[in-house]
Amino acid sequence: IMGTHGTIWFHRYCTHKSYRFRHPLFRILTQNLVIKTFPEEVYVVSHHVHHVKSDTPGDPYNPQGGLMYCMLSDVNHQGINKNMNEEDYSKAARFMAHTGVQINSYAQYLKWGSIATPVYTIGLWLANWAFWYTAFYFIGGHGLACAMFSAAMLWFVLVRSFNYTGHGKGEVKHKDGVDFDRRNLSINQMRPGLFAGEWHNNHHLYPGSARAGFLKYQFDPAWVYIYVLYKLGMVEHYKCSRQEFLKKYAVNNNASDMKPLAGKPYIRQQLDYIAEKNS
Repeated sequence: IMGTHGTIWFHRYCTHKSYRFRHPLFRILTQNLVIKTFPEEVYVVSHHVHHVKSDTPGDPYNPQGGLMYCMLSDVNHQGINKNMNEEDYSKAARFMAHTGVQINSYAQYLKWGSIATPVYTIGLWLANWAFWYTAFYFIGGHGLACAMFSAAMLWFVLVRSFNYTGHGKGEVKHKDGVDFDRRNLSINQMRPGLFAGEWHNNHHLYPGSARAGFLKYQFDPAWVYIYVLYKLGMVEHYKCSRQEFLKKYAVNNNASDMKPLAGKPYIRQQLDYIAEKNS
C-alpha cells in the first residue's frame, strides 16, 4: 500500500503531473491516504535530476555508486541546493506549484533552506500522523497503531533500495521483449511492478504516463487507482502512453532503431509476437 501510494502521489502526480485532480479536496485526500514519511520536495526536485542524468555522475540515485549511495540518498544529496539565486529558486519552486504545498518566498527560502514552508510541512505531518494514529487506535488500540507506524517507517528505509535494484544494481540487465528502453540501466521487475505499479523501464520510456504497465501481464495498481478516480469524476485528465508504446515499440519495428546496451536489437519476429500477445 505504501509503495503504490508513493507511485500514485509522489511519482506520477507530484513529479510527472501525469494526471490532474478535478478539485483540491481530492488531491488532499490522495496525499494523505497513508502515513506520511517524507516531504514532497525531497522526492520531486531530485527525481527530475534523476531522469536527466540517469545512471551517470549527478544522478541522486546513481546505482553505480553502490547500494549505500542509494540508501543514504535522501540525507546526502536529495535535498535542494541551499545557495540558489532568486531565478534558480523560482525554477525549482515551479516544480512544486501544482502539488498544493505552501511555497516559501525567496527571502523565506534563504532563511529556511526549503521550498515548502516549515509551518505547512510540520502542520501537515502532525495532522496526518494524528489522524492515522487515532484511526488505528480505535481499530486495534496502541498495539495496532504502533505496529502500523513501525511498518511505515520500515518501508521508508527499505524503499530507498529500489533505485539500486530497479537500475540493475549498476549493471546492464535488460531483457529482450521486456525492457525496451536501452538508454539507461532501468529494468522492469515483477515485484515492484505488480505491487506498486513501478514498471521502471516502461516509466523511463514514458515518464509522463499515468500508466506504466503496458504489456498484458503488467498489472499496475497505481493506474487502477487513477483510472477509478477518473471514472468517479475526481480526476479530470490523465495521460496514458500504452497505445503509443505498443504502436511504436511492438508493432512498427521502431524498436530495432534503439541502441541496446545488452542483447541484440529486436527483430521482426519478436515484434510480431509481442504485438500479437498484446492485441
